[in-house]
Amino acid sequence: MNRAPRPNQKIKKINAQAPVPAMRALYDSYFASRDYQRRYPAPNPATLAFLVTQGADVARAIIDVGCGDGRYALALLDRSNAKLTGCDISSVALKAFAVHLETRTDADRVQLVHGQIETLKPAPIHDMALLLFGVLSHAGDRRARVAMLQAIGRQTTPGARLLLTVPSIWRRRPWELLTSILRRPAKNQAGMPSTATWGDIEFTRTINAEPQHFFYHLYSISNLKTELAMAGWQLQTTEAESLLPEWVVTQHPLIGRLDALLRPLLPASLGYGIRAMALPMPDKAKNKTRTGL
Repeated sequence: MNRAPRPNQKIKKINAQAPVPAMRALYDSYFASRDYQRRYPAPNPATLAFLVTQGADVARAIIDVGCGDGRYALALLDRSNAKLTGCDISSVALKAFAVHLETRTDADRVQLVHGQIETLKPAPIHDMALLLFGVLSHAGDRRARVAMLQAIGRQTTPGARLLLTVPSIWRRRPWELLTSILRRPAKNQAGMPSTATWGDIEFTRTINAEPQHFFYHLYSISNLKTELAMAGWQLQTTEAESLLPEWVVTQHPLIGRLDALLRPLLPASLGYGIRAMALPMPDKAKNKTRTGL
C-alpha cells in the first residue's frame, strides 16, 4: 500500500566533477527559465509506449539518468510499481521534480540524486536504466559518453535493459554538423590529437534573452553500437523516435498522433532521433571491450 506523500522530497547530493559546474549552471538556467517545460510539456507518447513495451511496467527498480523534472519518470510511476531513482546535474530540475511528488501518494518510491552518475557508488540493483532525450549526447566527448555508459552498468543488474534515445546524425542540425567538420582541428590546444569525433557539434539557444552554447553529439546507428560496446553494452533494438521534432509532437497532440502513424515507416537512422534498447554484454566480452578504452 502506498504511503502518504512526503511534503519535502529530499534530494541526495553527490560530488560533481569538472567540467560539470559550467554544464550544471547552463541547465539550471534552462530549467529556471521554464523554456524547457514550454517546449516539452509532456512525454512523447511513442517513447513512453516503447518504454512499456520494453518492460518498464514490470521493472522492479529503474534509474533515470538525466531525469530533468520527471517528464518520463512520473509517467512510469503511473504505469508500474517500480522504485525509481532520478539522477540529474541540475538542482533546479530536481526541485521541480520534487514539487510534482508532493501531491503524489507514491512519492516514497522515488529517490532524487543531484550530481553525476559517474560519482555514485556502485549499486547494481536497477533492472532498467533510462537515458532519454539525448542526455548521452550532451555528456561530452567520446570518453565522457563511454564513462557515463559504464557508470550506468555499475548501477544495474546483469540482465538489465538500457533504454535510450539519441539524435540522428542524418536529421539533426545539418548546418552545425557541416560547420563542425570544416572547423574540426587535428590537434587540441595542448598539441595532442583532437578527441573530437564525427558528429560532435555545438549549437546556440537563447535562454532569458541570452545566447547559451550547448555541446551535442549526433549519432549514427553504427556509432551508437560502437560506443555502447566500448562500455560493455550490446545494442539489441533500434527504431525511429519520431518523424517530426519532439517539441512539435509533444505540444500538439493531434500532430503527435499523426506522427505516431507515420513513424513506423521510417528507418531508425532517418528518425528525428533514434530509440534503442541495449543489454549488458557477457562478462568476457564486457571485460575485453572495457580494457580497450
